[in-house]
Amino acid sequence: MGENDETRRKIYGLISRNPGWTLEEVAARAHCSRGEAEQLCDELSILGLLAPASEAPSGYLTVAPEAALTRLFSAEERQVTAHTQLVSRIRDSISTLARDYHRLSAERREQVEVQVLPHPALVNAFLEDAGSTARVRMRSMHPGGPPPEELIDDMLLRDKEMESRGIKVEALYLRRTAEVSYMAGYLADAVRPGREARTADYLPLRMLLFDDDVAVLPVNPEDSGQGALVVHGEVLVRSLHALYDYCWHNATPSHPVASGQAVDLVLDGQERVIVRMLADGVKDEVIARRLGISSRTLSRTISSLMERLGAQTRFQAALRIAESGLLD
Repeated sequence: MGENDETRRKIYGLISRNPGWTLEEVAARAHCSRGEAEQLCDELSILGLLAPASEAPSGYLTVAPEAALTRLFSAEERQVTAHTQLVSRIRDSISTLARDYHRLSAERREQVEVQVLPHPALVNAFLEDAGSTARVRMRSMHPGGPPPEELIDDMLLRDKEMESRGIKVEALYLRRTAEVSYMAGYLADAVRPGREARTADYLPLRMLLFDDDVAVLPVNPEDSGQGALVVHGEVLVRSLHALYDYCWHNATPSHPVASGQAVDLVLDGQERVIVRMLADGVKDEVIARRLGISSRTLSRTISSLMERLGAQTRFQAALRIAESGLLD
């Protein structure tokens, strides 16, 4: 607490406890000049803690903090209400102008909106929301190198979620990216009914298409870290789908994991539970706690399953086991 705050508190307490004192007496007991006391009383009045009173020797009466706070909030609420009403009137006026004066020009052109996402974090958040709200299909084109290996499970979880909603998914990767071992495994596991991946020697730019009316493109095709542009509007996105179709038809399909790969794998009861929870995206620490085993024991069990399946990631192993029919 600063010196002025302490003196202000003293003056409030002295006036409250000694309503018959003059302001000079209050200032003397608070160890400040009369001028300083008047200034601090003005500040207390602004806060609503003092009320001017000509009949009081000090010129002020104290107001209970609870009452001052209530009055302060009431005043703020009145200001907020007035501001809200003003904004509402402005919005109505703008809507009227837009309807009355721009209807003809709007009828002559298709609506296309471009949204700028300047930071990778904003891009990732938008992509997550767009994937969750996609209605029919999602198409992606990835001209760069492979994503970090630690993201593969997240990609498979996203694919599974979209599959559960009946969303058709198509993905294009560079052929050299598909030659990386963990990406080869991902692409093989990612191919299933409703989802297809293809590879090409060249892809022009990074692009994601959601349904027929949303496209995400890099601000700078040479550096995706500079953010992205989001295009809303069927008229332009339709042309981007045509570009995607050209690249798609000149690419090579990936081959899915052979059915029955895990048929000969024998799982005990605990392994079955672990696989089911991995396939549902449950975190390792939660699995270990539910089973009453140590994290080290869980890690050894998962590593053994991955080795026996030749899987690159834990979720990949869980998917292969689940789709083999061993958990039925």
